[in-house]
Order: sequence, then structure tokens, then C-alpha cells
Amino acid sequence: MRRLRLIIALGIFLASNVGFSQIFLERTGRWVVGGGLGFTEDPGMVRSLLWVNYYITDEISVGPLLQYDFQGSDQILGLAGMVKYSALLKANKVVRPYGQLGIGFIEFHHDKLFDGERRTFYLFPVGGGFEFKLAERVSLDASILFDISRETFLGLALGVNYIF
Repeated sequence: MRRLRLIIALGIFLASNVGFSQIFLERTGRWVVGGGLGFTEDPGMVRSLLWVNYYITDEISVGPLLQYDFQGSDQILGLAGMVKYSALLKANKVVRPYGQLGIGFIEFHHDKLFDGERRTFYLFPVGGGFEFKLAERVSLDASILFDISRETFLGLALGVNYIF
């Protein structure tokens, strides 16, 4: 019941802000910092993400992505340099779809993988999502990310961005 109230309140907040939102703030030369929580295809594994993006143009950014997935003593830690293309839609002022890809490293410390030994491999994260404008400098971020490595897996997350 408490979760339902929280979801309804979040929905009302988003709906009220969408009606009054303006076009996204020009991002060229700006930094965007964000973070989010979600889950992976492993039902009990929690995903946490932190990212920093520097916008070269209003649509193209580069920056690091840190992801940490955990469940009990199982841990997966990834660090990648990302390139992100965030499209501007002329007809829509509050939503920006994006695609991203990167290269980095991932460390597995998971009882069911590699006999429980800690292992590090290359990581190629590929994904996309949507940004929903909440305020002039704040947006909600919904993303899907495929982590391609020795073990390939999928993660979903919901987060917040702040534009400096």
C-alpha cells in the first residue's frame, strides 16, 4: 500500500511538471552528473549506477560510467568510458531518447561464476533510454544496458540527472 502511494505521488509530480516544462537546457560545453538504481536479469541482484557526461555538442557527450551490482556477498563492478548520443525531438519538448556505448573493465566476484574466484575482463556496455525533463536542470533517466563481457547480462535502471 505504501509503495502504491509513492508511485501515485511520483506520477502526479511528473504529470504536473510535464505540462509546464520547456525545451531542455542547451548542453554544449556543460557537465551532467547522475545516478540511478535498478536491477539485473538475476532477480535478486541490485544495480547502482553513477555517471558523468561532458557534452561536446547538444547531442553528443563523453564520460565515465561506474556500475555496481550486488546481492549478498556477490558483487559485479564495472567502469567504462562512454559515448552517448541524446536526440533532440522537435515535436517533443520534455523527452530525449538516447543511445550509448563504451569500453572498459568489469570485475566479477560471484559465487556462481568462475568457481567463485574474482576475475576481471573487458567490458563493452551498449544501451539506451529516455530522459524526462522535470525542471530546468533536472531530468529523470530510464535506461537499459547490455553489458557484453565474458558473461553478458542485462540491467534496467531509473535515475536522476543534474546539468551544471
